Amino acid sequence: MAGGAPVRRALDHPGKGARRRREIIEAAAEIIVAEGPGAVTHREVAARAACSLSATTYYFSGIEELLEAAGAHLLGRWAEQAERVRDDLRTSVPGTRRADVVGPVLTALLPHVGEVRGHYQQLLAAGASPALARAYRSGRARLEAAVTDILAAAGSTCPGPLAVAVVDGAVVSALSEGRDVRKTAADLLRRVV
Repeated sequence: MAGGAPVRRALDHPGKGARRRREIIEAAAEIIVAEGPGAVTHREVAARAACSLSATTYYFSGIEELLEAAGAHLLGRWAEQAERVRDDLRTSVPGTRRADVVGPVLTALLPHVGEVRGHYQQLLAAGASPALARAYRSGRARLEAAVTDILAAAGSTCPGPLAVAVVDGAVVSALSEGRDVRKTAADLLRRVV
């Protein structure tokens, strides 16, 4: 623009726009884990991300698109955790035996102790949100592949999806019955690996 200040647009600062979009996704993901997908509104996300309400609608056409992005983010973090365990196992403990693989699988799949209930509550609630369910379904293969690799490194032929299902079922049972989550999951997982 000759003789005047340049017009600034979001495209002029792609780093800033990408950062803001990521902050909005992370805020929505936090709400999903803390309160469930039904609590995700543009207003709540804007408040948690410390941004304007209009920013949430600028970057996302609607709540469904935002939920899908937040779901992909959450499942991506879960898969990254499993991949870190897989990579650590490959480099630091060659020759892991089948009996020793239960610990790494649980580390790959379970969140920190204080986050287990919230993690599984949001997984169960995901089915009520088509967008969130879609995100989890499309990213699940990455998580299962990492678990399959962990099991294979120990010589187990147990498929990753089976191990994930056993752990998920054990955790839900343990939570609903007031039992120790990690012990219940370990006991059942030992039977299939």
